[in-house]
Amino acid sequence: MSDDVIKDEDIIIRNYRTSDYQATLEILKELNKLFDIGFNENQWRESSGLRQFKPNRKRITLIAELKSGKVVSMGVIEAQKNTLGQYIGYLDNWATKKGYIGRGVGKLLADRAIQILQSWGCDSIRINLAYKTDEKLLDVFSKTGFHPIITVLEKRF
Repeated sequence: MSDDVIKDEDIIIRNYRTSDYQATLEILKELNKLFDIGFNENQWRESSGLRQFKPNRKRITLIAELKSGKVVSMGVIEAQKNTLGQYIGYLDNWATKKGYIGRGVGKLLADRAIQILQSWGCDSIRINLAYKTDEKLLDVFSKTGFHPIITVLEKRF
């Protein structure tokens, strides 16, 4: 496998399909191993229907797929009105398969996600990152206009 940057014409950005289950499961397991995102395979399986496009919901799971059919990246986008009346878009569960990190796949996926969230009328977009996120990743996001604004604390049960 080459370490070359993957170009827009080499990848398809599309909605999640049920046939993507295994590929997305593997990607999230890799991410959980690195950052302990609280991933639970049983919950992922049970919530499978939430990942598919529904016209009455502002949530989509986007898939980045090589022309060969291999799924290499994924991310969930969602838009919600908050208690202040702002319409906030979220990029969540963003993950790229090992071997494709740093090759531009995540940027292609994020660019498409931002287009969709803007078309939904979002006032702003937030990205949920692991607490111990690599500084390089924060630098990448800051170059595209994203800046830290809140810290979220979580208690697991």
